[in-house]
Amino acid sequence: MSNDIEIWLLFAPFWILGLGAAIGAIWHLVHFKINHGRAQAAGHAHLVDASRHHLRRGLIAVGAFVVLVLIGLGVAAAMGVLFGR
Repeated sequence: MSNDIEIWLLFAPFWILGLGAAIGAIWHLVHFKINHGRAQAAGHAHLVDASRHHLRRGLIAVGAFVVLVLIGLGVAAAMGVLFGR
């Protein structure tokens, strides 16, 4: 295997996990918006349990995505230093 392929394979876990985190964040934040809108329409002034659940999970997924991006950038920088490109 060439060095280029090996370097790209180092990024594969970050791409896959990052896409999963991004999809999870979008899914939960959309459901938060739906549940929160329904609760407000029903006259609730505070977050209901379903809205709180989706908001919490959505923010965790956004945080996971950001961390994976930062780790991926760190791996890229390390590979650039190690392989001198």
